[in-house]
Amino acid sequence: MWKHVNRVLSWLILLFMLAPIIIIFLNSFNSSRFFSFPPDGFTLEWYRRFLENNEYRKAIGISTELAFSAVILALSVGIPSAYALFKWDSSKRSILQAVFLSPLMLPGIVWAIGLIQYYSMMGLLGSFIGLVCAHAIIIIPYVIRLVTASLCYLDEDTEHAARTLGATPVKTFFSVTLPAIKPGIIISGIFGFMISFTDVVIATFIAGSKYITYPVRMYVELRTEGLDPLAVAVSAAIMFVIIIIALLAEKSLSWSKYL
Repeated sequence: MWKHVNRVLSWLILLFMLAPIIIIFLNSFNSSRFFSFPPDGFTLEWYRRFLENNEYRKAIGISTELAFSAVILALSVGIPSAYALFKWDSSKRSILQAVFLSPLMLPGIVWAIGLIQYYSMMGLLGSFIGLVCAHAIIIIPYVIRLVTASLCYLDEDTEHAARTLGATPVKTFFSVTLPAIKPGIIISGIFGFMISFTDVVIATFIAGSKYITYPVRMYVELRTEGLDPLAVAVSAAIMFVIIIIALLAEKSLSWSKYL
């Protein structure tokens, strides 16, 4: 009996969590110019307008370029950092982990205010490189967490065998360690891309008017014009792509075991 009750509760909780996504997706085909549920009719007009809207396409292009750049920078820093933390003794590891993971403990608004002051002194406020560095900083803790989880599945005997056969530490890392932790690297890259692409707070404060990302543009429109059906259609399209990526990552890499 309790087994069936738990199953029903699990499905109800899942439905509650997915309800906003389902409503937005269904409403993206709504023929009405105003948000209503259930939809008044079916139309693809809003998707057609999205494809013709240069401002939305430009904002999505900026968000995509920003996310890719931030992920590359975060992986370049996060992978060696995670490996070093994994190899060091527990006393040093706990202190350094707290330092690397500290951005996760700060509210986004506090972090953004601090960046404004720092970037003003450095002359990076409103620049693309400043935005990339800011997003890389919030991605690096996730990279370290996920790559460290992947390292836990690493058989260190293979590293010792490579070293015994004459491989240098660098060659051992690139030839043995890196391929072994590839799932964690790919998953952290996907996860970091999603975090950067959907960021609103930091991009709102430091991006300036030149680099308006998609989430910032949507937030501004919702504040000024209300819930536009075009924005709903764009959101539905992006959510669909993200869900497909997440399902493929789970199917091919079983990414849930690293989270």
